[in-house]
Amino acid sequence: MSAQRSQEDRILWLLQAAWPNWTPALELARISLQYNARVFSLREKNWQIENKVEVRDGMKHGYFRLATPRTFPNPQRESLEAEKKTQHIEPTLPAKGSGLLFRDLPERIHPYPD
Repeated sequence: MSAQRSQEDRILWLLQAAWPNWTPALELARISLQYNARVFSLREKNWQIENKVEVRDGMKHGYFRLATPRTFPNPQRESLEAEKKTQHIEPTLPAKGSGLLFRDLPERIHPYPD
């Protein structure tokens, strides 16, 4: 393990240090501009993280915090994987050599401008 903490670790540390208070999204953005991806990954690891959005003067401000245990449900990794499997659709390709990439679309002929 590297001596430098991962972005997920740093975000988790920040949320733990601020608990039960809300942490502004701007603080998380200082750690990672893709903080939503890091939060999503932490949620997949069963960390309960809640978020809220406040609108002030027409501007949206996001906040995150660790949820009080057993008060904020997280989807379980197994149910997410099962859902992904049920949504998997195999692509169908046209017959080899047919020359059609979009075989279900009607052929369109565009006239040349006069």
